[in-house]
Parts: sequence; structure tokens; C-alpha cells
Amino acid sequence: MDLDLEGRKVLITGAGDGIGRTLAFDFARMGAHVAGCARSEDRLTSLSREIEGKGHFFSPADLTQPEDIQSFHDGVMDAFGGLDVLVNNAGSILKMGGFFDVTDADWEDSFAINLMPAVRLSRLFIPTLKHSGAPRIINISSIAGSRPGEVFPHYSAMKAALSNLTVSLAQTLGPEKILVNSVSPGPVWTRSWESEAKAMSRQSGKKLHDVEEEIKAQTAESVLLKRMGMPEDVSGIVLFLASDHASWITGTNFAVDGGVTLNPY
Repeated sequence: MDLDLEGRKVLITGAGDGIGRTLAFDFARMGAHVAGCARSEDRLTSLSREIEGKGHFFSPADLTQPEDIQSFHDGVMDAFGGLDVLVNNAGSILKMGGFFDVTDADWEDSFAINLMPAVRLSRLFIPTLKHSGAPRIINISSIAGSRPGEVFPHYSAMKAALSNLTVSLAQTLGPEKILVNSVSPGPVWTRSWESEAKAMSRQSGKKLHDVEEEIKAQTAESVLLKRMGMPEDVSGIVLFLASDHASWITGTNFAVDGGVTLNPY
């Protein structure tokens, strides 16, 4: 199947590592022009050196700060002059813990990074998406939004809100033919898991590699396919949703979780 993404202008938040970085590489390999942001300028520099093609735009931004979001929007518009695909990928658990472990500040921090960047960037880019021939907003949510557990309730709640926002925006933007969908990964090995492994390694005195393998093995037990996901496992559905093959799909959430949710409806 030829996805035909040549020349598409794609914005990916949280492009410095994990799913965002993989998406940046894959969209570029398909011939798209990629704009990406992350807090770490070093990670973006590394990405810009390794990515295929030309005409990309990378800029550091703290998406919890409205002024950084505005500045990044202006930079993308100066570089691209428009946009076809907005991928709201930035997000983080920030703090592992149960309900009584997270404070008001933790809830507010989670709101600031997991929901509001998608709200603000969508608001800013919708006017230019209206001029695209294939406009898309793709929100990277999580199965934690529909299957919350005991830990990180603040993160789960914000991902539920992001999936909810997806459906609301799809209805609002349907008359403009702007398609809005969400992708909800299951347990995918990213920087949040790496940070947790490092913390556990320090506490236990075990080697980091051994702790990582233990986490992956334990987590895989809850997955039908018996392995944790990798960022590459999520990329394909996002590329498809950005393509013309998905031109009659909107307001839908796609679980990419190795069979964790097993939802037939």
C-alpha cells in the first residue's frame, strides 16, 4: 500500500525521543516535511542530523508554557507556510504513584503537559489546516485513559480527557473536512519506563539492564502477544491515518496495545 505522504507538512510534538522521534523518522522516510519540538535541544540536534530528506524544522519548546507554544507555531508557519498533519504526541507520566502519592501540583503538572498542549496547538493550527487538501489532527493518547489502574491516576485522567477532546473536535471540525482521531498505545517502552527503571535500579542496587529486563518481562504478562511494545509498533497506524487511505475515518480511537484491551466494539 502506497501511503503517498510525499510533500505533506507534518508537525510532531515530543519529537525528541520515543514515539515522537520514531514518527519523525518514518514521516520523513515517506517524503514528508517534518516540524518537531521537544524540551531538549540536544535531542532535536541529534534528530536533525539523522533524519532523511530536507526542508524540516526543529525547535526546542516547553509546551507547558503558552508563549513557547505560540513561538513554535510562528516558527512552523514561517518555515512551512501551512500544515497538513498535527500530531499531538507530547505527554509524560511525570510521577509514578497512587492516588494518595500525587499532590495537587502533580495533577496540575499532568494537566499542563498531557492535555493543554493539544488544546492550544489545535486552536492555533486549525485556521491553516482548513487550507490543507488532507487535514488531520492525530492525538497520541493511551489505553490508560479507558483502562485506568491504581498507579498514576492523574496521567490516566488526562489521557481520558485527550481521547474525549478528540471526539469533540471531530464533530466541531467535521464540516471543515478536518479529520481528528486518537491512537492509544498500550505499554510501549519509552523514556518514562526508562526513568522508572533507573529509579528502581538505584533503590535496589541491581544493574540497570537487569531491572529493565525484569520490567519488560513482568509487563509482558499482561499483553496477549507477551511482549512490551516499541515506538515502531505505534508508527504504522499514525502514518495510515495521515494518508488518503483514511479519508473516511474521524472521531475514532485506535488501541495499539498487543491485545491488552480486547475490545470487540
